[in-house]
Amino acid sequence: MRKSLLIAALVLSSSALAATPPEGVEYKPRRGFFTETDIGMFFTLGGENLYSNAQSYLQLGVGYDVTETISLGGHFGLGSSAANCFAGYLPDSDICALSDNFTVAFGDVTAAYHVRLTDRLYLTPKLAAGYTRLDPAPVDMGGEPGRAINAFNAGAGIGIEYGTLMDHFSLGADFLARYVIGPNIPTFALFPRVKYTF
Repeated sequence: MRKSLLIAALVLSSSALAATPPEGVEYKPRRGFFTETDIGMFFTLGGENLYSNAQSYLQLGVGYDVTETISLGGHFGLGSSAANCFAGYLPDSDICALSDNFTVAFGDVTAAYHVRLTDRLYLTPKLAAGYTRLDPAPVDMGGEPGRAINAFNAGAGIGIEYGTLMDHFSLGADFLARYVIGPNIPTFALFPRVKYTF
């Protein structure tokens, strides 16, 4: 009799433990106001050289998780295009008519959708749109040669995000393609992400 009571108690207690997470509280990713820092690589396509050399890329952002699945943010990104001529070559030479090396600064509004893959892992398709500054001008936009030009950009990307065991911190990686409207320059950035949610 005692043996059967002991076995029944063990079975009941083990099933109760199986339903309770190890921490005692079910894991939920932290949502709300966040900041992030992203450092990766950047390049452009098109132009006389077809593609630029990969250069470093820095992006800083702040945002807010509006719901469990939708996030809105503002991001500043800085990259550069190296050795890709968009203005065409001077006659009978391989010298670019304008600079084939220029910095690209983005000020964008972004929207991301979180697709849950596991408890901690999310797929994050996103859209971006905003303002771009190209310095010096890689194409002739009717301004003074060599001066910076400003244009709008729009783009889309895909990423992953993992909620780490350290509370507040998420890690991820993004691939973001943006098109600079006017100069008609496609840009691409690939970067890991470190996100802190308050």
